[in-house]
Amino acid sequence: MKGYEKFSHGKGQKFAPWGMGIPLILSITLLLMASPVWPKEAFDMILNPKIYPYPPYSFKTHFRQSLQVKVIEDNRPYCERINKNGPSNHMEESSWAEPIAVMVEKVLEREFLLSNLFDSVNRHDNRSSLLLEIDLNSFSAAWMPGRSGLKPIFTIYSAVDLNASLISRREGNILFIKNYKEKAQAEITQFRKKEAYAAIEVGKALKRVMASLMKDIKGRIERLEAKSIEGKRNQIPIRKRPLKKQRSTRKPKRQTVPRKEPGRIVLEPIGPK
Repeated sequence: MKGYEKFSHGKGQKFAPWGMGIPLILSITLLLMASPVWPKEAFDMILNPKIYPYPPYSFKTHFRQSLQVKVIEDNRPYCERINKNGPSNHMEESSWAEPIAVMVEKVLEREFLLSNLFDSVNRHDNRSSLLLEIDLNSFSAAWMPGRSGLKPIFTIYSAVDLNASLISRREGNILFIKNYKEKAQAEITQFRKKEAYAAIEVGKALKRVMASLMKDIKGRIERLEAKSIEGKRNQIPIRKRPLKKQRSTRKPKRQTVPRKEPGRIVLEPIGPK
């Protein structure tokens, strides 16, 4: 025997060393060919707490106003909005469950709803007393390969850049305009899902933007309401002049006191005679 005889099925039966592997290889190949092609995973920032956890709020302030949140302009660079068929090193628009502008709008709407700062928050309410306009300048997440000692790693970079304008529809003026920029960064091993971690990092950057934006809006409206109350206190009330009493033409009755005389009582008027 030369090492390729198999005795499990009887003495003297010969099998090539690769003969038993052919059926196994064919079975695996057929199984892979028959397996369905799963669609690309879509990341939902609005409802997935791993990507965007909504923080618990403890605001005691409540404004008797309604708010509309609306993304007016999508000014993101072309490189953030294109979708490539081949492999890329950044999250594409198609990686998200919804278009990025709509997704950011819905996240902001839900944030303000949970904060309980306003009577109502609706991104479709065109009759609200306040309007929050958003210009989206950047919403990106990318990764670069690197090394940590002998271990290969990937560094995740994310950035959110937007302009926010708060408008009072009642008074017809802009309450404030401000730019918000935040970045986040993390390192992962080569075996982790890069897109999943990139989604988490860009969620962190947006969460920091939201914390600053909400703080600024709360502070601005509080100052405006305090100024309005102070102005009402400083107003001098207009006093109405009392009406002049009309003089009566009737003569007042003269008071009298009793005067005793012998045998009778006489009423004598009081006052000068």
